[in-house]
Amino acid sequence: MESPLSPFCQRPRADTLESVEPRTSLSVKSWPLMGSSSDSPHVGFPQDDHDGHFVPLLDITTAKKAEDYPRNKVQGHLALESWSDEQLFQHLRDTDFSPEMTVLLDEMIKRRPEIPNENGPKDNTFRDFAAYEKEQYSQSTFEVYEVGHNNIPFKLSADGNGDEPSSDTSDGQLENSADSVDAPTVWQTIQSVNANSHSVGRITIVQEPTPLILATLHLTMSKHFDMTELLTHLLSDEPNRGRTRAFMNRAYERPPSQAIPSSLPIGLSTSLPNVRQKSFFFVFKYYTVVNPPLEPASWQRFDKRDSESRLGDHIDIAECGSVLALSLGGEPEKAPTWRLRRERPREGFVFNTFGPWQLLAIQSFPDNSHTVRGEEFTKDNNKYVNGPHAFLDLLISEYRDATKRNLILHERITKLITPPPEFMFDPKLRDKLLFEDRHFTFIRRYFWSYNTLAVVNTGIKSMIAAYVDTFTDSFWAGTHPILWPHRYPDTPDGVAYRERMATVRAELDKVVQELTEVLKRNERTRKEIENLRDQLFSGSSIKESRRAIEQGDNIRILTMISMIFLPLTFVTSVFGMTVFTIPATDWRFALTMILVCVPFMLLITFLQTRSFGVLLRKLGAIGSVVARIFNRLRRDSADVSDNRSIAAVAPRINSGICSLRMPTWPRERIEDLEKGGVGECSM
Repeated sequence: MESPLSPFCQRPRADTLESVEPRTSLSVKSWPLMGSSSDSPHVGFPQDDHDGHFVPLLDITTAKKAEDYPRNKVQGHLALESWSDEQLFQHLRDTDFSPEMTVLLDEMIKRRPEIPNENGPKDNTFRDFAAYEKEQYSQSTFEVYEVGHNNIPFKLSADGNGDEPSSDTSDGQLENSADSVDAPTVWQTIQSVNANSHSVGRITIVQEPTPLILATLHLTMSKHFDMTELLTHLLSDEPNRGRTRAFMNRAYERPPSQAIPSSLPIGLSTSLPNVRQKSFFFVFKYYTVVNPPLEPASWQRFDKRDSESRLGDHIDIAECGSVLALSLGGEPEKAPTWRLRRERPREGFVFNTFGPWQLLAIQSFPDNSHTVRGEEFTKDNNKYVNGPHAFLDLLISEYRDATKRNLILHERITKLITPPPEFMFDPKLRDKLLFEDRHFTFIRRYFWSYNTLAVVNTGIKSMIAAYVDTFTDSFWAGTHPILWPHRYPDTPDGVAYRERMATVRAELDKVVQELTEVLKRNERTRKEIENLRDQLFSGSSIKESRRAIEQGDNIRILTMISMIFLPLTFVTSVFGMTVFTIPATDWRFALTMILVCVPFMLLITFLQTRSFGVLLRKLGAIGSVVARIFNRLRRDSADVSDNRSIAAVAPRINSGICSLRMPTWPRERIEDLEKGGVGECSM
């Protein structure tokens, strides 16, 4: 019997996706030996009765990638866009911004009379108007990339700091940005889109934006996003409750309410429908450590303290947040009807996953640290198949940055609550850690750390839930009905795209797992804080108990001293009466003083001794025995009296039936009955 692994066994080979040549079979044709030259002898393999069909192995160097398939290419180009300073001035002057943006642009609104109008001089530029903001903000950075049909990002921004190595591969610390840009520099880059007419996608990343930078984005991105919605989520905690949330399944999203100002410029509000259905975004909300002299933005909460009131154990924590949004272009398609039980069915729109795309990332991190994208970001090995691919790649960076910031915060809190190693050798330091001081230093510290980690963990859980609930197995398979589905998931194009997404999923799962480890670490630290708090409470309670005992002893001493003067006060008050005439040689006062005070003192002293306690317990025991004997005697006498009464009134039956009624007779009648007997009972 032949082995199943024998090359001559009759086992068919499965077709591969790349198989386009006819199958070949083994024949008596000679094949060169492995490692032999062309002139070396050949060996012949005998041919079996049945043809054995084999498929040649694919050459790894010629294997197709996902972007090489025709159905995995972006269809169309980005629309040409160009904005002028006059349009920006009109937008700043006439737009009715949302309440959050109005508060942020308060300085600009006050300067609206200075904004040039269409009838004013033409030589005024936006750089001249934005000069007032440059002195107030100095931390803004930005990056703009356009992606062509080769799927490689090409950098358009020139901030002087974009070619530095990425900090993702370092020791986990975020990179500090040295150079900064102002609003006119950002405006100069984003005021035109797809100038070369070959771009299919665009990536815009703005970090620590100024109010005027947000205003320019409000104008240029309004064709692709509902900028009022995005900026409201960035500037306020009300729509997202201060937690990370994902707004991805938006095929059935309703248009913005008319009560909310539209983010579109004047004249474009009705020409761009489905602006919400074609946009998808993540909102990140969490906390970070801010080192002086850095300060967060005006809309972010921060415990600001002066240097005089800043304690040594204070940690500067501030809110940080970002918005990562993707917009797909092209013509929409009808989504499956969403049928609700108590509402009318909704009709939605799904945009082509491989349509032209715009990616916007607005980050506000008060620690002035962020991921720097170096030259490898624009090399051939970094290709974006479509907009969702680029979105997921930047989403990985967002989760990685959140993990690093939460890890730094955890380290600072751990350092705050961990006793220094010197406590093992310094008894004074041990007592300081074990017993609370009058300022409640340690209980305040443990309370703040314990509850701060609880709030941080809530934010981390929301990040994890946003990822797990959004990107399901059907999404990664490309079969989700409304979230970036692949039109041909079962074709070789769909399989190759699914394999590319599998690598992205593995990286996302990795960073989310790292974030989960930070969550577990925070929980362990909370347990340690709880133990430290209990130890502090136990030590402080014991110390307070001892102090109470000492105070009781002091009160006892004062009571004893006061008892010395009680008999003296009694004697002097008696002999101090005005009705008595006591001569100086009267012996009664001294004798009374001795006879009253000395026994009283002896009695008080005896009452404080242990012998008196023993004697008191013995007297109590003797008294209880006497009481029991007395109670028993009284009970026995009562039983004898009751027996005699019953025997006296018992009827003597002669010849009839005695009446069941038992009358009550007086004592004289009872004595007569005892002498003469009982007569006949009444029938």
